[in-house]
Order: sequence, then C-alpha cells, then structure tokens
Amino acid sequence: MRKFSTTGRIALAGAVALMLSACSTTSDQEIAESFAEQRADILSKIVPVNMNGYNLVRAKANGSEIELTLLYAESGDVAPAALVEKLKKTYCTDNEILSLLEKGVSYKLLVRDARGRPVFDRVISENDCTAS
Repeated sequence: MRKFSTTGRIALAGAVALMLSACSTTSDQEIAESFAEQRADILSKIVPVNMNGYNLVRAKANGSEIELTLLYAESGDVAPAALVEKLKKTYCTDNEILSLLEKGVSYKLLVRDARGRPVFDRVISENDCTAS
C-alpha cells in the first residue's frame, strides 16, 4: 500500500471539503428557489387582492426571489415607500415568511401606477430583518 505525504493528505482533505461545501451551497440555492416557486404559485392563485388603494396583481418566482407587483391607485392612504416599510416589518415578524427569508428567499415589491409605470421597488431579504 502506498503512503501519502502529509502535504498530499492536507490537499486531499481540502479538495474534499471544497467539493462538499460547493454541493451544499448549490443545494441551499435550489431549496430556496423551490420555496420561492411554491410560494409564488400559491400567491398567484389568489390575485388580484385589493389592499387600501393598492392591488396585488401578480406574483412570480425569479430564482429564489418572489416578485410581487402592486398597482397603486394613488387614492390610498399610505404612500408606496411607507407601504413597503410596513410590509417589511410584517415579513420580519411573521414566522412563516421569516422562515422563508432565513432559507434564502427574498421578496421584490414592485409598485406601479395605474398605467403600469414604475413608482417604487424594493427587495426585502433576511438582511433587512437582522438590521432592524
């Protein structure tokens, strides 16, 4: 049986560790994408949803990001930036949504006017919850 040098063993151990970490990263990303796809599918089945001057009109997954499109009727009591901040607080305290954020899922909120022009957009991720 051939003996490996200490340097060879260290190199082999490093290569194995690198391969295992690469596999787990890919796996974590795939899991996050799967969760995002499932959540977006559930949300897309309930749209449109009216919410105080806003209408949630679309939900779709883009990788591990859930993209929510809201139309702003400009007659709402809450400005788009304030709505997004309120949603961020809700997402960071809701156990189910927070669990998704911790798994790598993020929410992209796109607010558009009645003609579909962009008014405001913001991504909410786990970092937003830990920074609060």
